[in-house]
Amino acid sequence: MLTRGHLIGQLVDDFASVAAQARQRGKIHLFDIHTYVEDFVCEVLNRIYGLELVNLNKDSLNHPGLDLGDKAKRIAFQVTADRSTNKMKETLKKVTAADKAAYDTIRVFVIGEKQGSYTLDGEPFAGFGFSKDNILDFDDLCAALMPLGLPALMSLARYVRDELRRVIVELEIPDENGITQSSIDAYVEALPKPTLSDAAKMNAYYVQARLDFDQKDAADSIKALSEMLSPLPRQTREVFRLMLQRRRPDTAYSEHFFIHDATLRRIYPREDLPEDLQLLDHAGLIDYTDWGDGKAPYWRLMIPGWGTNFHMIFVDYAEAKGINLNKPLVALDFSDF
Repeated sequence: MLTRGHLIGQLVDDFASVAAQARQRGKIHLFDIHTYVEDFVCEVLNRIYGLELVNLNKDSLNHPGLDLGDKAKRIAFQVTADRSTNKMKETLKKVTAADKAAYDTIRVFVIGEKQGSYTLDGEPFAGFGFSKDNILDFDDLCAALMPLGLPALMSLARYVRDELRRVIVELEIPDENGITQSSIDAYVEALPKPTLSDAAKMNAYYVQARLDFDQKDAADSIKALSEMLSPLPRQTREVFRLMLQRRRPDTAYSEHFFIHDATLRRIYPREDLPEDLQLLDHAGLIDYTDWGDGKAPYWRLMIPGWGTNFHMIFVDYAEAKGINLNKPLVALDFSDF
C-alpha cells in the first residue's frame, strides 16, 4: 500500500534528478529551457499550489520576461536554469506594462538550485515587490508537498514519473554534434560496412577444379547481393541466411533455391517473422509462390546471377571451403570469395 511518506520520497528523488541535470547545464552556461520542461514545471506548480498557470510562450513565442501565467490568481512565473541575481533583474526589466498590470506577483522558478542569498535592492525589484521569497526551486516544491492529501500526491507522483524521462532528456547536454547521452543513436543498429570481393579466390578454386567459372559475373553478383542485403536489419539478413541453409535439398540444381513456407514457420516460429519476410520480399531477395493446387506454398530465394547459376556456385564454394554463411550474408564480409 502506498503511503504519503513513500510518495513524498519518490517525488523528492524525482525532483532531485531534474535539478541535478539542470545544474550540469548551468555549469557550462546552458540556460535555455525547452518548452516541454516549461510545461512540466507549469503542471507541477498547478498541482502543488492549486494554480491555473498556462504557458505564455505557446501563444507568443518567447513571451518577454514571463513564461507561465495565471490571470485569475494574478501570478506569473519565469522558468530558468540561470539562478543569478542578474537573471532576476533582467527578467523583471523585460516584463511589459500590460503584464505588470495583469499580474500582482512575479516569481522565478529555478530549474536546478537557487543561490543561498541574493542582493535584490532598488529597482526593478522594489517596483515589483520582488524579494528572495519570490525565487523558488525544487527544494521549495518538496517543502510544499507536506500539506497535500494522499489522492493529490498519488496523482502528482504518477504525472512526474510519466514525464520524468522526457524532462531529463530535454535537459541533457549535447556533444559537439548535438547528440545527447540518451539519444536513440545509442540504440539504433549501425549500417553494415560490406567487404566485397573480386571473386579471385573462387576463380582460383574453380580453375584448379577444372570447372567453368566466370569471375566477372561472380564479382558482379556478389556486389548485387551485398547491395540488396545491406539496407536490411541484421535480423532480417539472418532470416535470409536461415532460409538458404534450410532450403529444400531437391532444389540444388534448379534456377532458384526454395523453402516451404510451413517449414520456415515451424523451424523459426517467431511472431515477427512476417515482417522479416516482407522486407526480404520488398528487397527482391525472396518471392512467394502459391499455385492454389493444394501443394505447399513456398518461398523462392532470388540470389543475383541466377542466369549463370551463381546461387549454386556460391553455396558449393562456401561448403567446400567451410565458410559459415553468416559471414557473407549477415556480416556482409565476402573476403573469402
